[in-house]
Amino acid sequence: MKPLIINELKSVYDMMSLKGKVALVTGGAGGIGRSCAAGLAEVGASVVLMDIPLKEETLAENCRAISGRYGVEAIYLTGDVSSEASVTGLYEAITEKLGTVDVVFSNAGIAYDEDNAPSLSLEDWQRMVDVNLTGMFLVDRIGANLMKAHGHGGSIINTASMSGHIINRMTREMMDRHMCAYASTKAGVVHLTKSVAANYVDAGIRCNSISPGLILSGLHDHMDMAVLEKICSHVPMNRFASLNEIIGIVVYLASELSSYVTGSDFIIDGGYTIW
Repeated sequence: MKPLIINELKSVYDMMSLKGKVALVTGGAGGIGRSCAAGLAEVGASVVLMDIPLKEETLAENCRAISGRYGVEAIYLTGDVSSEASVTGLYEAITEKLGTVDVVFSNAGIAYDEDNAPSLSLEDWQRMVDVNLTGMFLVDRIGANLMKAHGHGGSIINTASMSGHIINRMTREMMDRHMCAYASTKAGVVHLTKSVAANYVDAGIRCNSISPGLILSGLHDHMDMAVLEKICSHVPMNRFASLNEIIGIVVYLASELSSYVTGSDFIIDGGYTIW
């Protein structure tokens, strides 16, 4: 293949554009979800924000804000990512309203402070697996099959976590708080991403994951702030991330800028996992 000369290179702005595309964001009521939905809207995509029914009011507010600021269509739907029937209905509703889905940001997930990991109940373990891993599988698989059936390819982006790569450091006094259920599901997301990427590459569908570190996005609302502050002390940048610092990687992975990227995981952790 002959190397391109400068005058033959595509415009970075054109490759970043998602005009004419439809993007689904699950977990759309949370901080990462709403921020990245706004980023996808800013580069031209129509966006669908999805979350549980209890968060319908927040979803509606987010859609009004996004549509008002960026002038794109922004709608919301409610459901349960751990239910196959619910996820199937979600995609059917999107197809009816907007025609198809080109980008899926599978971001829905739960976390809680596992105060005593050795005594973690099976019920709590199963709920974490149902939402964080099974839910990711359903959103990915059904979405990829829709893209394949419509014949246009697409991009799937999964939210994993730095906890899928390492176990967060704790003091001796907090050694029972290693969040084994959360870490296990997020490690599963990283490998699920690679498998989905391999399964759908011939259909022109890319699948990648992001692994955020300490971002105060709402996911940690029910956790002990003292624990989070202790973890943050091990971050080389010595701070939490802002929601602004997660948008760029999602827009990159959704767009043509990352057209040769699939099956990869991107860690955004202020350097935490370099140790």
